[in-house]
Amino acid sequence: YTAEKHRSQSGRQLAKTHPIPGRVPISERPPEADGRSAFGHWEADSVIGVGCNLHTEVERRTRFLMARVVPDKTAGESVGAQLDMFSPLPAGARVSVTHDNGTEFAHHERLRDGLGMATYFADPYSSRRRGSNENRNGMIRRYLPKRCEIRMDMAKEVREIVDEINNRPMRVLGYRTPAEAFADELLELQDQQGCCTSK
Repeated sequence: YTAEKHRSQSGRQLAKTHPIPGRVPISERPPEADGRSAFGHWEADSVIGVGCNLHTEVERRTRFLMARVVPDKTAGESVGAQLDMFSPLPAGARVSVTHDNGTEFAHHERLRDGLGMATYFADPYSSRRRGSNENRNGMIRRYLPKRCEIRMDMAKEVREIVDEINNRPMRVLGYRTPAEAFADELLELQDQQGCCTSK
Protein backbone atom coordinates (compact mmCIF):
# COMPACT_ATOMS: atom_id res chain seq x y z
CA TYR A 1 0.00 0.00 0.00
CA THR A 2 2.78 2.42 0.94
CA ALA A 3 4.72 1.74 -2.28
CA GLU A 4 1.56 2.25 -4.36
CA LYS A 5 0.81 5.52 -2.55
CA HIS A 6 4.42 6.65 -3.11
CA ARG A 7 4.17 5.83 -6.84
CA SER A 8 0.95 7.82 -7.26
CA GLN A 9 2.49 10.81 -5.41
CA SER A 10 5.60 10.63 -7.63
CA GLY A 11 3.39 10.51 -10.71
CA ARG A 12 1.49 13.59 -9.59
CA GLN A 13 4.72 15.47 -8.89
CA LEU A 14 6.08 14.53 -12.32
CA ALA A 15 2.85 15.69 -13.99
CA LYS A 16 3.13 19.02 -12.15
CA THR A 17 6.77 19.43 -13.17
CA HIS A 18 6.25 18.46 -16.82
CA PRO A 19 2.56 18.94 -17.70
CA ILE A 20 3.49 19.45 -21.38
CA PRO A 21 4.81 16.36 -23.22
CA GLY A 22 8.07 16.89 -25.13
CA ARG A 23 8.66 20.30 -23.52
CA VAL A 24 12.06 21.79 -24.50
CA PRO A 25 13.21 24.62 -22.18
CA ILE A 26 14.15 28.05 -23.52
CA SER A 27 17.73 27.46 -22.32
CA GLU A 28 18.10 25.12 -25.34
CA ARG A 29 16.95 27.77 -27.83
CA PRO A 30 19.80 28.63 -30.27
CA PRO A 31 21.76 31.88 -29.71
CA GLU A 32 20.57 33.42 -33.02
CA ALA A 33 16.96 33.20 -31.79
CA ASP A 34 17.90 34.62 -28.39
CA GLY A 35 19.79 37.55 -29.92
CA ARG A 36 17.21 38.35 -32.65
CA SER A 37 19.92 38.09 -35.30
CA ALA A 38 18.00 35.46 -37.28
CA PHE A 39 14.57 35.64 -38.89
CA GLY A 40 11.74 33.14 -38.36
CA HIS A 41 11.73 32.75 -34.57
CA TRP A 42 8.33 33.44 -32.97
CA GLU A 43 6.78 33.93 -29.52
CA ALA A 44 3.26 32.60 -28.80
CA ASP A 45 0.66 33.65 -26.24
CA SER A 46 -3.06 34.10 -25.57
CA VAL A 47 -5.12 37.24 -24.99
CA ILE A 48 -8.07 36.27 -22.81
CA GLY A 49 -11.46 37.82 -23.52
CA VAL A 50 -15.00 37.32 -22.33
CA GLY A 51 -16.46 34.62 -24.57
CA CYS A 52 -13.55 33.90 -26.91
CA ASN A 53 -9.79 34.54 -26.83
CA LEU A 54 -7.05 35.62 -29.21
CA HIS A 55 -4.05 33.49 -30.07
CA THR A 56 -1.09 35.77 -30.86
CA GLU A 57 2.29 35.19 -32.50
CA VAL A 58 5.14 37.73 -32.76
CA GLU A 59 8.25 37.28 -34.91
CA ARG A 60 11.23 38.21 -32.74
CA ARG A 61 13.47 39.98 -35.28
CA THR A 62 10.82 42.13 -37.00
CA ARG A 63 8.22 42.37 -34.16
CA PHE A 64 5.59 41.38 -36.75
CA LEU A 65 2.30 40.36 -35.10
CA MET A 66 -0.27 37.75 -36.16
CA ALA A 67 -3.52 37.05 -34.26
CA ARG A 68 -6.51 34.71 -34.57
CA VAL A 69 -9.79 34.52 -32.66
CA VAL A 70 -10.14 31.12 -30.95
CA PRO A 71 -13.28 29.91 -29.15
CA ASP A 72 -11.39 28.74 -26.05
CA LYS A 73 -7.96 28.00 -24.57
CA THR A 74 -7.90 24.28 -25.42
CA ALA A 75 -4.72 22.79 -26.85
CA GLY A 76 -6.54 21.70 -30.01
CA GLU A 77 -7.83 25.20 -30.80
CA SER A 78 -4.46 26.83 -30.06
CA VAL A 79 -2.38 24.53 -32.23
CA GLY A 80 -5.05 24.73 -34.95
CA ALA A 81 -4.65 28.53 -34.98
CA GLN A 82 -0.87 28.17 -35.10
CA LEU A 83 -1.01 25.74 -38.04
CA ASP A 84 -3.35 28.14 -39.90
CA MET A 85 -0.99 31.06 -39.28
CA PHE A 86 2.31 29.34 -40.03
CA SER A 87 1.36 27.02 -42.92
CA PRO A 88 1.24 29.77 -45.60
CA LEU A 89 4.74 31.01 -44.66
CA PRO A 90 7.93 29.67 -46.27
CA ALA A 91 9.98 27.33 -44.06
CA GLY A 92 12.64 30.01 -43.48
CA ALA A 93 10.01 32.30 -41.94
CA ARG A 94 8.83 29.70 -39.41
CA VAL A 95 11.92 28.19 -37.82
CA SER A 96 10.86 28.06 -34.16
CA VAL A 97 8.26 29.22 -31.66
CA THR A 98 8.63 29.87 -27.92
CA HIS A 99 5.55 29.40 -25.72
CA ASP A 100 4.72 30.10 -22.12
CA ASN A 101 3.78 27.08 -19.98
CA GLY A 102 0.02 27.25 -20.48
CA THR A 103 -1.64 23.89 -21.13
CA GLU A 104 -3.11 25.36 -24.34
CA PHE A 105 0.31 24.67 -25.87
CA ALA A 106 0.33 20.96 -24.96
CA HIS A 107 -0.07 19.93 -28.66
CA HIS A 108 3.02 21.89 -29.75
CA GLU A 109 4.56 18.72 -31.22
CA ARG A 110 2.09 19.02 -34.11
CA LEU A 111 4.13 22.06 -35.22
CA ARG A 112 7.28 19.95 -35.14
CA ASP A 113 5.70 17.04 -36.99
CA GLY A 114 3.60 19.03 -39.44
CA LEU A 115 5.78 22.05 -40.22
CA GLY A 116 9.26 21.11 -38.99
CA MET A 117 9.28 23.97 -36.46
CA ALA A 118 11.35 23.75 -33.28
CA THR A 119 9.26 24.48 -30.17
CA TYR A 120 10.54 25.90 -26.87
CA PHE A 121 9.02 26.88 -23.54
CA ALA A 122 9.91 29.88 -21.37
CA ASP A 123 10.83 29.35 -17.75
CA PRO A 124 7.85 29.71 -15.41
CA TYR A 125 7.18 33.31 -14.29
CA SER A 126 9.68 34.69 -16.86
CA SER A 127 7.44 36.55 -19.29
CA ARG A 128 10.31 38.96 -20.06
CA ARG A 129 11.95 36.09 -22.00
CA ARG A 130 9.05 36.53 -24.44
CA GLY A 131 9.09 40.31 -24.26
CA SER A 132 8.06 40.98 -27.87
CA ASN A 133 4.81 39.08 -27.43
CA GLU A 134 4.08 40.69 -24.06
CA ASN A 135 4.60 44.11 -25.67
CA ARG A 136 2.32 43.42 -28.65
CA ASN A 137 -0.37 41.91 -26.40
CA GLY A 138 -0.22 45.11 -24.34
CA MET A 139 -0.91 47.08 -27.53
CA ILE A 140 -3.87 44.82 -28.37
CA ARG A 141 -5.23 45.52 -24.88
CA ARG A 142 -5.52 49.23 -25.78
CA TYR A 143 -8.19 48.19 -28.28
CA LEU A 144 -9.59 45.19 -26.40
CA PRO A 145 -9.24 45.90 -22.65
CA LYS A 146 -9.43 43.16 -20.01
CA ARG A 147 -12.93 41.74 -19.49
CA CYS A 148 -13.78 42.92 -23.02
CA GLU A 149 -16.00 40.64 -25.09
CA ILE A 150 -14.23 38.81 -27.93
CA ARG A 151 -16.46 36.96 -30.40
CA MET A 152 -15.76 34.56 -33.26
CA ASP A 153 -17.32 37.04 -35.71
CA MET A 154 -14.70 39.69 -34.82
CA ALA A 155 -12.03 38.39 -37.23
CA LYS A 156 -12.23 41.55 -39.38
CA GLU A 157 -11.89 43.86 -36.36
CA VAL A 158 -8.94 41.85 -35.07
CA ARG A 159 -7.27 42.01 -38.51
CA GLU A 160 -7.68 45.81 -38.52
CA ILE A 161 -6.12 46.08 -35.03
CA VAL A 162 -3.19 43.87 -36.06
CA ASP A 163 -2.66 45.87 -39.28
CA GLU A 164 -2.60 49.13 -37.34
CA ILE A 165 -0.02 47.74 -34.87
CA ASN A 166 2.13 46.27 -37.68
CA ASN A 167 2.16 49.58 -39.56
CA ARG A 168 3.61 51.74 -36.79
CA PRO A 169 7.27 52.72 -37.38
CA MET A 170 9.65 51.51 -34.66
CA ARG A 171 12.98 53.04 -33.72
CA VAL A 172 14.43 49.58 -33.04
CA LEU A 173 13.70 48.73 -36.72
CA GLY A 174 15.36 51.90 -38.06
CA TYR A 175 11.91 53.55 -38.23
CA ARG A 176 10.57 50.89 -40.57
CA THR A 177 7.28 49.32 -39.58
CA PRO A 178 7.08 45.64 -38.52
CA ALA A 179 5.11 45.01 -41.73
CA GLU A 180 7.92 46.51 -43.84
CA ALA A 181 10.62 44.66 -41.91
CA PHE A 182 8.74 41.36 -42.27
CA ALA A 183 8.20 41.92 -46.02
CA ASP A 184 11.93 42.72 -46.45
CA GLU A 185 12.87 39.47 -44.70
CA LEU A 186 10.49 37.47 -46.93
CA LEU A 187 12.02 39.09 -50.04
CA GLU A 188 15.50 38.24 -48.80
CA LEU A 189 14.43 34.62 -48.29
CA GLN A 190 13.05 34.56 -51.83
CA ASP A 191 16.32 35.95 -53.20
CA GLN A 192 18.36 33.35 -51.31
CA GLN A 193 16.17 30.54 -52.63
CA GLY A 194 16.34 31.92 -56.19
CA CYS A 195 20.12 32.15 -55.89
CA CYS A 196 20.34 28.55 -54.65
CA THR A 197 18.00 27.11 -57.31
CA SER A 198 19.67 28.95 -60.19
CA LYS A 199 23.07 27.37 -59.47
